[in-house]
Amino acid sequence: MSQYPADADFRIKPREVADKSSRETLSKAIRMALAVESEPVRRNTNTFNQNRYTAVRTIDDYEALKDRARAIKEKAIEQIESSVAVLRKVIEERGGHFYLAKDGADANAYILEVCQKHQAKLAVKSKSMTSEEIRLNGVLEGAGIEVAETDLAEFILQVADEQPSHIVAPAIHRSRERISKLFKDVFHPEQPLETGEDLTKFAREILRRKFLTADVGISGANIIDAETGTIVLVENEGNIRMVTQAPPVHIAVAGVEKIVPHWEDLAPFIELLAPSGTGQPLSQYTNILHPPLKMPSFSFDGRPRRERAFYLVLVDNGRLRMRHDTELKRALYCMRCSACLNVCPVFQVLGGHAFGGETYSGGIGGAWEAGTGSLEKARFSELCTGCSRCVRQCPVRIDIPWLNTVLHDRLNQLDGKGAAALFFGK
Repeated sequence: MSQYPADADFRIKPREVADKSSRETLSKAIRMALAVESEPVRRNTNTFNQNRYTAVRTIDDYEALKDRARAIKEKAIEQIESSVAVLRKVIEERGGHFYLAKDGADANAYILEVCQKHQAKLAVKSKSMTSEEIRLNGVLEGAGIEVAETDLAEFILQVADEQPSHIVAPAIHRSRERISKLFKDVFHPEQPLETGEDLTKFAREILRRKFLTADVGISGANIIDAETGTIVLVENEGNIRMVTQAPPVHIAVAGVEKIVPHWEDLAPFIELLAPSGTGQPLSQYTNILHPPLKMPSFSFDGRPRRERAFYLVLVDNGRLRMRHDTELKRALYCMRCSACLNVCPVFQVLGGHAFGGETYSGGIGGAWEAGTGSLEKARFSELCTGCSRCVRQCPVRIDIPWLNTVLHDRLNQLDGKGAAALFFGK
């Protein structure tokens, strides 16, 4: 539950239509998206696309680089178990803590235990789709621990009590005008907050205080190399650097599919992520971490300096089951760059609150909702037209329309069984 009052500028709330198990809910989500969210999504995805087209033209041997990234992911997924064992040894030998969680409840229980062990009252978080998937915030808040989202878009969504609608740009569905209205309704600021710069400065002042007093920092991970235990986090705002270094305790939460076997495997993903996602040659910050940090924590506000503690929480939550599914395993190759969402004609019109589930959105989101949740929750995948525009843009060459064809077939079989039971009692 958000610590802020909910935004009340439209009747249907995104969280009310997040679970797409029924077509009725899917229909409501589509009506909401067309009424409120469509125009900002269209405008922002168009910007991402234009920037991506420009950025990838500057990459030497772009197609060969995509082939290399695909080959690395295929190998990584095949040897997940051995890579997990290697990574565990490396992290623990370096003085960190390692935990492999079988599902979301297991991960949440462990993270809560860690926070309570360190007597945490405030946790600052960077953007993490895996933490959204396991519903981490609600568990910590339910135990009396304040959670502050520090990514600007995630902060906006926390204030609005909405789930992300995009893998990279979580608040892509909100116009600047709606964000301004939200902040004015909730915070009653003296400033006009009319420009993007005004909004950013206002949020920064709130979040700066959180960074200086946080007991725990919680991050995700873009890529993890098993061989050296290196964690790569790319960003544009600098908040991840603060989350991972300002508090004395750092907890990194990631799906097991984020592991690659070797140090040299990191390079193609760092080179492809920013151009494919936001259309930048490279993100503003590329954090290459070997936690835990050796230096004591900073002495903010006169607090005593403390020894650093690091915890890596890897999450299965259906991923190992997906690996043994001859079709859905391909979704595990995903870099979560969002190129497929941005180029998708359905997503450009509806955005991720309609063309998406409780956590994951767009064409690739169906396989993830089915794999980490249930097949019924992937019903929004029926919106995929099969146009295949996403296939060419995917930096790891995932055939997303084929994944959705598989999901359609499985949903039809599931619905057929339900109809048979209704009419024939079988």
